[in-house]
Amino acid sequence: MGHFQLTARLWPALKMAHGARVVNVSSYGHQMASFNFDDPNFEHREYATLLGYGQSKTANNLFAVELDNRSQYFQVRAYAVHPGSVNDTDLGREAPIELFKQMGTHSDDGKIRPEVAATLKTIPQGAATTVWCATSPMLNHIGGVYCEDADIAELDSGNIEHRYDDPSSLRGVQPYSVEEEAAKRLWKLSEEMTGLSFQVD
Repeated sequence: MGHFQLTARLWPALKMAHGARVVNVSSYGHQMASFNFDDPNFEHREYATLLGYGQSKTANNLFAVELDNRSQYFQVRAYAVHPGSVNDTDLGREAPIELFKQMGTHSDDGKIRPEVAATLKTIPQGAATTVWCATSPMLNHIGGVYCEDADIAELDSGNIEHRYDDPSSLRGVQPYSVEEEAAKRLWKLSEEMTGLSFQVD
């Protein structure tokens, strides 16, 4: 909801720029969950950190799809970005260490495995796709897409093998995360939940 509200309030300035881009920092974590329209705030099911994280990142992706659909007429394009698996962040601070052990990224003593750490991106490398989306002329006529590794991500229809102990294999975008009808539905829900009418005109 924060991305939606911020963009809505910035809309007059974005429109006046005649060529602005909105880049939502999402994540491969969207693969963990589609957006649950029946229970978006976990009021009727037990909260799970990674499930909530995945749902929020799917929402980022869907927001980029619908924002671009509505705003491209005004030369404002929108993108969602997976920065990659980046070292030296505090992203997993709330997740139980047992989960990381199960994924194979951490050893029994709770430390990240050296072979896994060696494949993680540096912070500048993690920023590269965001900068690419914000500036690349290759995207001058493209928007509403999910990007990774300074490129538009491949649609993951079950054709990509994912191994959490090999972060370089974590790629692709789930179809539910860029589905246009779900994006329209989320836009409407965002307006209802925030009480903010985001009219792009």
